Amino acid sequence: MSKFDTALKKYIDIFLNQEMYFVNDLKNTALFAQLPNNTEANEIRMKLSAMNDKEIGHHALLEEVIQHILHLNVDERIQQGDLSVVEDIASLTAHGKSYHLLAFASAFCNLHKPEAFPVYSNQHEDFYKRYIKEQNLSLDPEKINTYEVFSKALNDLVQRLGLTGKMNYLQLRKFGWLYAETVVNETNT
Repeated sequence: MSKFDTALKKYIDIFLNQEMYFVNDLKNTALFAQLPNNTEANEIRMKLSAMNDKEIGHHALLEEVIQHILHLNVDERIQQGDLSVVEDIASLTAHGKSYHLLAFASAFCNLHKPEAFPVYSNQHEDFYKRYIKEQNLSLDPEKINTYEVFSKALNDLVQRLGLTGKMNYLQLRKFGWLYAETVVNETNT
């Protein structure tokens, strides 16, 4: 077992014994279950407000994102678990500028259907680049900021470590938030 695999296993074991990081996510999941459709601007606004996405707030894109989601008519694709809907939601042009809101779009879809949509975070790019290289995956680590490559790398990790049924995508997101950088740093020494 490589140094990377050993560190990863160590922190997964620590993480599985923690529950305190999920309160807000559980509330958002409940809200999205109460408002499963994306055909009314006010319902989308409520969901986006609950998510409180930093990029959307920083760029003042709330109304543009609402209109974008309404225009895309995403409900059927989300219910089918169509991963391509994430990139479609993520790609937005507003105020004459193009945005790629992948973290937001993946979280939005995950809150609708948590078992189908992994949650992307650019904070974990180094972790997944390292994972792709360590495991010799047939993925381009430099394209980890695309949902397809990210999802394949994450799903390989889940399967390789026997985490299927033990950690859902929300838990994996939190694991990355808490420990991905630590795993990379520990294996670089």
